[in-house]
Amino acid sequence: MRHNHINYLILLLFVVFFFKVVDADDQLPPQTTWQTSLKDMVFGNDEIFDGKDIISLETPYRALDAAIVPIKVKFNKIQDKNLYVKHITVVVDENPSPVVGKFSTFLKTGSADISTRVRVDKYTYVRAIAEMSDGKKYMVQNFVKAAGGCSAPSLADMDTVMTRLGKMKMKFLHTGLKGEVNKAKLVISHPNFSGLQFNQLTRTEIPAHFVDSVSITQDESKILEVTPDISLSEDPNITFHYMNSGGPLNVIVTDSDGGKFTKSWPVNQLISKN
Repeated sequence: MRHNHINYLILLLFVVFFFKVVDADDQLPPQTTWQTSLKDMVFGNDEIFDGKDIISLETPYRALDAAIVPIKVKFNKIQDKNLYVKHITVVVDENPSPVVGKFSTFLKTGSADISTRVRVDKYTYVRAIAEMSDGKKYMVQNFVKAAGGCSAPSLADMDTVMTRLGKMKMKFLHTGLKGEVNKAKLVISHPNFSGLQFNQLTRTEIPAHFVDSVSITQDESKILEVTPDISLSEDPNITFHYMNSGGPLNVIVTDSDGGKFTKSWPVNQLISKN
């Protein structure tokens, strides 16, 4: 009887210890970097409101690959002339270059929902801050466990990377009639070197070389303008929406080395060709 009692106590202690460990692991750390310096550096004295009622941010809690962490920013309303999303700023608090990019959207965008992939250097908060047409800013954030993404080597060898540089694909995920909101995914072949990576053959540092602007238009109207930095992943991809007016989608991409790449697609294609 006494032996059973001891076993029961051991089991009870194990259960209590296990749940304390799980609970401690799930407790989110304080947002020190954002609160003490980063917020003021990026937005100054601007007031930023809790955005959970209008924005949702989807990120993995534990990323499978820190160099290509998927994120989705969604809104609970479409773009309306009375109130619409003008800018979305994506921030990764603990990255060497915290601002992943600024995504400017318009009435032509139809829906400001976007998705892309980012690099994460170490355990951090990832944020999406939306500036509305009335000037107010709203923020949501998630904690992501990932590390080493900013210095991770390229997925391809240098010759292959440079041969494909600037090539683009457009996948039309939903194409409707004129006046309807369409959905597409732009993929840009570019190493987006962060300046923190090493050539695996020569063991020398690779200079930063990254996409620094993306412009997407249709019928001379702006759909999306992006000003990214080194925290955007290799081979950047952006899923976006646009109010279809019938003409081709035109894309202009520039990079930090002065490269400029352009391409157009008719909207009736289901998937682009190289």
